[in-house]
Amino acid sequence: MTLPTIAAIEAGGTKFVISVCRGDQLEERIIVPTADPETTLSSVVDAINQKLQGDTLSAVGIASFGPIEIDPTSTTFGTIGETPKEGWAGVNLREYFQRTFNCPVGIESDVNGAALAEAAWDIDRPINHLAYVTVGTGIGVGIVHSGMISNGTSHPEIGHIRVPRYAEDVAFAGVCPFHGDCLEGLASGPAIFERWRATLSDLDQEHEAHDIEAFYLGQLAANIALHHRPEKIIFGGGVSQTAGLIPRIRKECQSALGGYLPALDSPDATTSLILPPRLGTASGIRGAYMLGKAVMG
Repeated sequence: MTLPTIAAIEAGGTKFVISVCRGDQLEERIIVPTADPETTLSSVVDAINQKLQGDTLSAVGIASFGPIEIDPTSTTFGTIGETPKEGWAGVNLREYFQRTFNCPVGIESDVNGAALAEAAWDIDRPINHLAYVTVGTGIGVGIVHSGMISNGTSHPEIGHIRVPRYAEDVAFAGVCPFHGDCLEGLASGPAIFERWRATLSDLDQEHEAHDIEAFYLGQLAANIALHHRPEKIIFGGGVSQTAGLIPRIRKECQSALGGYLPALDSPDATTSLILPPRLGTASGIRGAYMLGKAVMG
């Protein structure tokens, strides 16, 4: 029996990650820097063809930055919406790869893909109700309930909620081109760099940036806990990998909840609730693989 060959693509604002998978085995990940659409997508196709070595793809799975149209009944299914990423608005990733490789294409938002993998991948046990947060170029949240991605008319845009301002941060206008000081405008990687001209991991642990970032992400975690009551909240993305940040987020989350949810009103409870990715940096690419596998029929 010939094993299916799936191209998994994690499409990010700064880079595309590609893996050609035979069966359930994810091969070496290839990195393509995100430039303009034509250059980037051409490089992604070249990388896939190089790994295929003449084989035929069974499917493509894409976990993409957004906003992206994920309604299969829409005429713009697979199209990137209004985005700060110059040149990418209106690009239909699904059509592009379906036309290029003549195979089915599964597509979702990057955080939904990562959430799917974190919830379902056979690590120790599945997680029935999980929220996956990515904090990097932007901030996004994906929700999985009973093994299924939980969307409404589209994927959630929780990164653009309003949160209380940190007392010593009220003068910062924020960097979101749509809302200024929404959560993403205050706590994304570009927001950190705009204030201090450095990444969070480059700043000393005693620098105020760590407290400010943890405060905003703690508000996010508290909102997720109140809205969705998940078993776990996973914090992924480049900013979340900063040493010492997740313990600070747990503390701020408990403080923000103010004892309203007794089950989460202890350090042990928030330590169990808020975690780094079980799959490390592979959540997105594994989620993309699962999206491709799901459309094979």
